[in-house]
Amino acid sequence: RIDQNRIDQNRCAQGNDVTDFSTQGIASSMFARSRRYQQRSLRSRLPSWRPLVAVLLALCLLPVESGLAAENATHSSARPGRLVELGSHRLHIFCVGTGGPTVVIDSGLGGSSLEWIKVQRSLAQYVRVCSYDRAGYGWSEPGPLPRTTSRIVDELFQLLKNANIAGPYVLVGHSFGGYTAQLFANRYPDETAGLVLVDSSHPEQFERFLAPPIRANLAPSGKNRVMMLSPSPRMPEKLPDEVKPTVRALNLRGETRRAMGHELLDFRLSARQVRAANALPNVPIVVLTRGKRVWPRTVRGQQMEQLWAQLQFELANRTRRAVQIVAESSGHHIHLDQPALVAESVQMVVDRVRRVDAFTAGDLNALPSI
Repeated sequence: RIDQNRIDQNRCAQGNDVTDFSTQGIASSMFARSRRYQQRSLRSRLPSWRPLVAVLLALCLLPVESGLAAENATHSSARPGRLVELGSHRLHIFCVGTGGPTVVIDSGLGGSSLEWIKVQRSLAQYVRVCSYDRAGYGWSEPGPLPRTTSRIVDELFQLLKNANIAGPYVLVGHSFGGYTAQLFANRYPDETAGLVLVDSSHPEQFERFLAPPIRANLAPSGKNRVMMLSPSPRMPEKLPDEVKPTVRALNLRGETRRAMGHELLDFRLSARQVRAANALPNVPIVVLTRGKRVWPRTVRGQQMEQLWAQLQFELANRTRRAVQIVAESSGHHIHLDQPALVAESVQMVVDRVRRVDAFTAGDLNALPSI
């Protein structure tokens, strides 16, 4: 019997990390089959795939013009930052500004470091801020599998050290990138000065959305997983015009599509890794939550909206030094809808860190809470 919990692209709009891959054009043909159905169906239809554990990436042939655009976009002259050697591959990082603590930004699933150009420009006059591309995205080279948050965090730590970017850091994570910020803070507490979670994923979101009454399956599960990528990735709205051609070309690269697919297939594993490392250091945290409704105006849509709001509230109540800010005019990509608000939230955390550094240990209790 086929499990009817399949991804419905029309229902998964912009309120969670399904947004990331649906807006990038990943088709909604992901489903898990029961063991009995697997044995009967896969044996008869796909005798050479037993079991099917790989990702099926249906990448359509792209026009010659698209290939040339991607080649031009990946040329070193178009790269804003530098490539840093990690041993197995190189990652791209772009830093502007001066002053500590250094702000490090990680994008959502399928996202680009170029999405943060307005936020970086706003912060550059105040603090050093770095955006980077995870392995396979942008100008970064593909990295070893699996593409889980645990591996991503360790690669980010190595990237910062090899690039001679000293900590501690204020970690900014959007959506799936919020997992990076949370696990980095847990794994490297002495290198973490603060967190800004931008409509971040919650480590329990998959189980909570799958439970009644919503019953929404937000990511592939089980050993037999099939994923198809549409030939025309969609870019998030309000992406700055100056970076649209480059982002579009980079998104058409096979490396980008495969990186997105591998992260998606291990999304649940990443969530478990973050959940297992629940403790966060005693640092200031800002949780930025979208204010716009993104799910249908139905009973089920309302339930999904309420659950997402509850998960965001829980993120903001994990420590006593966290605050929540609702971005009333934003959808899931708050850094594109309200970049000034994101920059102000980051600056709030940086200010708090600098004030603490300026005080002696005996004065800390006199500081206001954040």
